[in-house]
Amino acid sequence: MPLDKELLAQLLRDTTPKSMVFIDSTAGTSDPEGMAVARRTHVRDGLGAAGAPDADIEAIIDVMSDPTGVADPSVRFAIAQDGELRFHTVMGGEMQSDECVRYGTVVDVTPLRLQIPDDELFFTVKVWRGGGDIEVYAEGDRAPIVTRHIESDSPYINKVSDGRTSEANLQRHSEETWKLTQSKVAEQISSLIAEHHPRVIFVSGDVRAVQLLSGQLSDQATHLLHVIPGEVNTEGASEDRVRHALEVQLDAARRRRNRSILDAAAADNGKLQAAGIGDVVHALAQGQAEYVFVDHKALLQHSLLALDAEPWVATAPEDAAGAAVLEEIVATAAIMRAAVLTDAKVRVVDADEIGDADGVVASLRWPVGPERP
Repeated sequence: MPLDKELLAQLLRDTTPKSMVFIDSTAGTSDPEGMAVARRTHVRDGLGAAGAPDADIEAIIDVMSDPTGVADPSVRFAIAQDGELRFHTVMGGEMQSDECVRYGTVVDVTPLRLQIPDDELFFTVKVWRGGGDIEVYAEGDRAPIVTRHIESDSPYINKVSDGRTSEANLQRHSEETWKLTQSKVAEQISSLIAEHHPRVIFVSGDVRAVQLLSGQLSDQATHLLHVIPGEVNTEGASEDRVRHALEVQLDAARRRRNRSILDAAAADNGKLQAAGIGDVVHALAQGQAEYVFVDHKALLQHSLLALDAEPWVATAPEDAAGAAVLEEIVATAAIMRAAVLTDAKVRVVDADEIGDADGVVASLRWPVGPERP
């Protein structure tokens, strides 16, 4: 499911100590129960060594005992506070950052954002001549958040042989039935687009059904469409091919979106852009940043101060504007925390997307003012 941003902001703002775990939850095939027990022991020992209270530890261990509900591979992120499980999610995919088992005042949302580079949605559409399935996904999830199933009730679904007039007439009738069915699929897609605003729509399935559907989609849907070539069945190899195509196209769509935002910010001599740690921290402190583009690897070399109140982040104590310093933490975590607390959108990028900017660039809600003294 999409991340609960309000709850995350609440936990980031709260300075009461919390226990946090980000860990691989892949079941595996050789000894899944033994692996699960070993992980729980590892988390129990790690949280105990970090000073977490027993009640927090038990809350996290309890949820780790439940099935993930997600296909392998998967990862788990959990936060407990005062003996209560405050946040828990299981996300599909290989771990994109290091394991984290900690207890402290500052929640690090870096693992979430590395696991889910952005929280925009996408559709998968699988069609056959007599119907179609539409699923709405949030990136990082293996289970859809919305599903639609469309199936024709007409008996004229299966293709008939060619050659005789009666069969030709039946074939034409079947074609009309297929077309009508795919028009219903197209209508459902248009309705879901208006509600969920997907980044990309993936279509696969029977070749003729895909052709009929593609010809009836709205201009908006056509602009978002990516057809996965070839007929797709339920065999594992085909599903793996579909998943690979999804990942490649999602990455391409993400990079196009990033480029569009960055180009707009850099226009007119960069009046809507802040580049580098100092300028981005300044923009975040003013609530000026709209999008923050983070190269995680570059920011690992730097640290910043996490504050208990606005401006939430500072490069030095004298810039804290009266707020108390909670911890000095890695720059990625501090910037992501401040972004969430100032309602800026974080987008994780590769180094080549933002160039030489010390690992972080922000697009701004309003132009930069006079240079600071």
